[in-house]
Amino acid sequence: MPVDEGCESAADAPEAERGVPVDWQFLIVDDNPTALATLRTLMMVLGLEPPLEASGGAEAQDLVREYDLDCIITDLRMEPMNGTEFVRWLRHSNEAGNRTARILAISAYRDSAEIEAIAAEGADGFLAKPISIASLKAALEAMALQESPFVEVVQTPSGIRLKTRPEKKP
Repeated sequence: MPVDEGCESAADAPEAERGVPVDWQFLIVDDNPTALATLRTLMMVLGLEPPLEASGGAEAQDLVREYDLDCIITDLRMEPMNGTEFVRWLRHSNEAGNRTARILAISAYRDSAEIEAIAAEGADGFLAKPISIASLKAALEAMALQESPFVEVVQTPSGIRLKTRPEKKP
């Protein structure tokens, strides 16, 4: 998906036209119960099935071992296992059902070092809280298209902007 501030202009299009991956199995991970409930609600508003939920990295590991997931949305700042550690484990684990599941990292903090670290560990995107329907939709569309190895969804007063990163060279 190209960098575009008009992502939410397709809000009235059917899900299939918008590229929202309605057939994916999701896992959402956050140690804040309110954040989990909010994310679940936003996903259901987008027409997605209720996701699996984990209240932290260890619980998420158990679900990843049991289910063949398509996409994991994980908070970065959790205890005792943070989102970066969870992503590192997932990408290198022989226990995960799907080590290549798409990963969207979320955080209330837009810390550039943290975003770089999660991208280096293998996440596919970053979205800052508070999450809106438009920003979540844009992130899921971009990840479904996989036109960039990592996309940061930036919500501004004028709309949604996607910051993509070029392929990393070895």
